Amino acid sequence: MTTTIHHLPVPAAMPRFVDPFDGFFDREGGAPARAPGSLLDTGEARAWFEHLAWGVEQGLYGYQQPVEAVAGVRVRSNGRWLLSLSSYDYLGLRGHPAVAAGAVAAVRRYGTGSGGVRLLTGTLELHRALERDLAAFKGTEAYLVLGSGYLANLAALTALLGPRDRAIIDAKVHRSIVDGCRLAGVPTTRFAHNDLQHLERALAAGHPRGRTLIVVEGAYSMDGDLSPLPGVVELKRRCGAFLMVDDAHSFGTLGETGRGADEHWGLPGGAVDVWTGSLSKAIPAGGGFVAGSRELMVFLQHAAAPFIFSAALCPSAVGAARAALAVLRSEPERAVRACHNGAELRRRLGEMGYDTGSSTTPIIPVLLGPREAAYRAARRLFELGVAVSAVTYPAVAPTNSRLRLCATAGLSDPDLDTALDAFRTLRQELDLPHATAP
Repeated sequence: MTTTIHHLPVPAAMPRFVDPFDGFFDREGGAPARAPGSLLDTGEARAWFEHLAWGVEQGLYGYQQPVEAVAGVRVRSNGRWLLSLSSYDYLGLRGHPAVAAGAVAAVRRYGTGSGGVRLLTGTLELHRALERDLAAFKGTEAYLVLGSGYLANLAALTALLGPRDRAIIDAKVHRSIVDGCRLAGVPTTRFAHNDLQHLERALAAGHPRGRTLIVVEGAYSMDGDLSPLPGVVELKRRCGAFLMVDDAHSFGTLGETGRGADEHWGLPGGAVDVWTGSLSKAIPAGGGFVAGSRELMVFLQHAAAPFIFSAALCPSAVGAARAALAVLRSEPERAVRACHNGAELRRRLGEMGYDTGSSTTPIIPVLLGPREAAYRAARRLFELGVAVSAVTYPAVAPTNSRLRLCATAGLSDPDLDTALDAFRTLRQELDLPHATAP
């Protein structure tokens, strides 16, 4: 699909994006010259500098905008209150009093830092309590909490795989999974996104001396669609492979109680050998996790570099995560509300003619094609009081840019109306073909 957005000059009275580069790029003269032979005297660096200079000059560089305050689904940025429509706060718990109280109580008892790595002096009783809480909620034997979801994927993949093994990964898995496979030095094959037949052919094509690990995501962060997990589980059983699922965007949002992809599909947590995920999305804290059997967690404590060589998650994040998990367990309707809001927003955007791809979750891409189209659409929505993220290359293909929306449980019906009014105004300024029916 090709999309053209008319050039919309930014009137002087309109709010401008904050320049996160502090004047490094001259709005009139473009990117500063770099000395020949410098570390950044490369074709890739030159291309990025030219692109960034263009974005700043055009007033379209909307990334890294500082948030000054948060009030529910609204954020104060650039001196204005905006409706936040791209936040990962799927359950609407960011700023929840109980979650804030959990963070404060943890700091008062344990201080601001962990004091070391988990293996040595950094493990707090609070870390172990969170791991027990998570295991009880998810229904797996054990959990291991790390500094981020990115580190959790690196920890699992580099500790478990090597050159004798092989990884077969979905074509659209997160960059951290790709990086983890590279660091592990494991031969890696990508299968077409959510294509079980292609996965089966990849499994049948050769046999490594070691093990085969399939890696998928519960919900995909760019397209908002789901992995066909029951079929993947069946294939891994039939072919004698192992399975790792990154549950970062499905943990807390899918299933009647928010347990994640396994609950959505009616699978026991043990159907998957390795779970990974994030504690900074539906759980608005920080950190990530690896989950699975108790023997796996014991092994990772002495084999996973991010557990051994990276500082333990700070007490405030652990306290906030425990409190958020408690709220989710007592208020599972939050997960239901997030999915309802996603379905409503997707339906009404479709009625306007927007293409939301294959989304079936609270993650909703608005597909626009060229990256300039995504930049200009995000800029116009910013002017209309709605904060959205433009997602472009390298996160997606150069011709597949989009706005990525996140329908959180905190959005009320009037909030949805406000967002859709802005998209209706935007649509009047787009030369956009109507999405074709599937």
